[in-house]
Amino acid sequence: MSEAETKKSGGLVNLVTEHRQKVSELLQELGLKDEFFAVIINGKKAKLNEEIEKGTNIIILPKIKGG
Repeated sequence: MSEAETKKSGGLVNLVTEHRQKVSELLQELGLKDEFFAVIINGKKAKLNEEIEKGTNIIILPKIKGG
């Protein structure tokens, strides 16, 4: 991935963006579907249309469903 620095630990992805983009654009860039992953920005779940500023620390977690 050329646009972000990533660190992966199990199902957790922690990265720092290098340019401004929407959450949906980041997931697409990473090849991840929003139905399976949640994006956390500043400790809060981000919406798909939310803008991510350059240099923001982001955590991507797999969504877990139980039943």
